Amino acid sequence: MKKCISNILSFLLVSATLSLVSFSQSFTYENSIVLPTTSHDDDNLVLPAVLDRDGDPLKIGERYIIENPLIGGGAVYLDNIGHLKCPNAVLQHVPTPQFSGIGTPVLFVHKSDDADVVREMSAIYIMFVDRAPLCVNETVWKVDEKQFVVTGGTIGNESDLFKIMKTDDWVIKDLKNIYKLMHCPSQLGCKDIGRNFENEYPNLVTVEKNYIPFVFIKANYA
Repeated sequence: MKKCISNILSFLLVSATLSLVSFSQSFTYENSIVLPTTSHDDDNLVLPAVLDRDGDPLKIGERYIIENPLIGGGAVYLDNIGHLKCPNAVLQHVPTPQFSGIGTPVLFVHKSDDADVVREMSAIYIMFVDRAPLCVNETVWKVDEKQFVVTGGTIGNESDLFKIMKTDDWVIKDLKNIYKLMHCPSQLGCKDIGRNFENEYPNLVTVEKNYIPFVFIKANYA
C-alpha cells in the first residue's frame, strides 16, 4: 500500500515539474516582453526635424535668426560688452532703445553625422556668422563658469553641445513651431536657456525654470 502511494506521489511530482517547464518555455519564447532599448543617440531612431517659422526643416549650412516670439521678446545677437578683442556676449534684444535691433545669424553644426537637417534633441553646435576675419574662430557658443551663454566654444568639444526641444507650454496665435534651447554637455544633464539682466545686459544663461521660447527664422527673411 505504501509503495503504491509512493508511486502515485512520484508520478504527480514528475507531472508538475514537466508542466512548469512547459509553461516556462512557452512564456519565454512566445510571450516574453521586450523592453525598448532605443535612445536619442540610437542611429536607428529617426527624430522629428526642427521646423522654422515657415514650417520648413532647419538645414545645416543655412543661416537663421533665433527669436523670442513673445511680446517684448526679440532676436538673439552677438555683442561686445567688455571691450574685448572679439565680441563674445550672447544677448537677446528687448524693446528698449539701447537693446533693440536685428539679430545675428547663426549656423547649426551636427556633433557627429552628416545629416542635412537639424532634428529635435540631436546634439549640435551653434555658431554666429561673423564677418570679422580676426574673430572667425570665436563664434561657437558655449556656457562659461557663471552659466552665461558666450562665444569662444569649439566644434568637437563635448562641453559645448546644445539641443533643441519642441515645447507646447506657450500658445501663440498663428505660431506653432516653438522650441526651447538647452545646453547639453556630453554625459551630463541638459539645462534650459533663459535670460537675466546681470550688468544691465539681457544675457542668455542656463536656468532651472522660466526658459525662453524661441522660433527660427530664415536669415534672408529677417
